Amino acid sequence: MDGLSGAALLDREAAIAAWRRAEAIVYPSVMVNAELYEQYIRVVRAIVDELRAIATEEDLVRVWREQRQLGAEALARLRPPLAPLIDAEAVRDAAFCQRHRETQRERAREIARERLERARRCGERWVLLFEDVTPFGSHRLEMHVRSGRAIHASARSEAGGGAVYELEVVQLDPRDGAWLIDAPPLLPTRTFSTREEWEVRIAQARKRFGEE
Repeated sequence: MDGLSGAALLDREAAIAAWRRAEAIVYPSVMVNAELYEQYIRVVRAIVDELRAIATEEDLVRVWREQRQLGAEALARLRPPLAPLIDAEAVRDAAFCQRHRETQRERAREIARERLERARRCGERWVLLFEDVTPFGSHRLEMHVRSGRAIHASARSEAGGGAVYELEVVQLDPRDGAWLIDAPPLLPTRTFSTREEWEVRIAQARKRFGEE
């Protein structure tokens, strides 16, 4: 996966960015119109079901490029009452985003191993093992290659507005990036109310726990 050419990487990144923008259109609609949101989700799930057989990131990008009509076809088939208000392109792209997230979770351990092997070959000090971004928050796990010390940073949106940011440092197995269940955290979970402070603390943790 990470052995893609430069052009293929750019193509993948552009596709994922488009998928995430679509989620930012679809899911916040619950705050405006609950009925519209439910119909959006129904169509998204129907398209995701059509994508179940696609198991790799590369194939998802290819199908997304080739089958631009999936959203319109799903709307025509399901005929939701608020169809005129539903963005066919957005539901299609949101469905690809959801299926992409599923494939990444299904292959999380394999992906982490591939990234760690690549980081070792390239002599990198840190490697991103896992990242999950949704309109409601994010999770990121970044490991120091030689020691296995890892920064786990997450953010989640609050119902009343604003967000909560968390940071912890854990010990992973430096051989394969696996979680060491019995190992206590090197830095217990800390919570921050602003992104700025959270990012500063992440940088400090990277410096502190990245010492050889």
